[in-house]
Amino acid sequence: MHSAPLLHASPDARAGERGMMLLEALVALAIVALVTISYLGIRTTALVDATHARNWRLAREIAEERLTELQAGAREVPPESGILVPIDKYEGFSYKIVLGESAVAELESEVAQAAAGDDEVKNGRVEWQRDRENYRRASERGLTAMEFDDQQHDDINQRLAEKAPSADDIEEVAVVVYFPKLDPDFEGQQEALLIKSRVSTLAISGLTPDRADAIAQAKGETGDSNSGAAGAGGSGGGIPAGNGGR
Repeated sequence: MHSAPLLHASPDARAGERGMMLLEALVALAIVALVTISYLGIRTTALVDATHARNWRLAREIAEERLTELQAGAREVPPESGILVPIDKYEGFSYKIVLGESAVAELESEVAQAAAGDDEVKNGRVEWQRDRENYRRASERGLTAMEFDDQQHDDINQRLAEKAPSADDIEEVAVVVYFPKLDPDFEGQQEALLIKSRVSTLAISGLTPDRADAIAQAKGETGDSNSGAAGAGGSGGGIPAGNGGR
């Protein structure tokens, strides 16, 4: 009885099999790479979103803390308007307090223009809104546009120093917090969050009512600093500069 002859694959067939196995391996690697890249991309996006949300939350907490401190008259000395103060605890974060209606309006315009970035339409709208608001304020005071513009350059700290602080005298106050932008268009670009309120000059000064009354008497001013609340109004909404820096 004769055994069946053995069949041997030809060299071309074996080469074809090896080629198919290599192709399958490459396809499998490509699929793994795509899945891995997609996964990393999702994780990176999630991390960026989480950091972005954390920065905005932290900025609001800092701004509200500074404004509440000011409204409560808890500062030992009144803040110097417009001075940028770095926050050592949080790298890249800083804040400034701005006093006076005109200075606050100017700061709001600055933040809005930063948010608009290079968008000419948005910038034009911001300038138009600022001019309209300045005209309204000038009209309320019976001033011309030029007179109101001159008044904007008044030294708020000097004005506060010339008159004794009182619970009845109110100034507009804004706190703006700056922090690094995660996807900056240029190096050092920052985002900003601004809140504002109306606060009595007594609270701004950080003096006790009795001390304020003594200063008023020394200046020959009438009135009682104990009347009214130390701080007026609540904090305003945040004004983000989502696409811009300072």
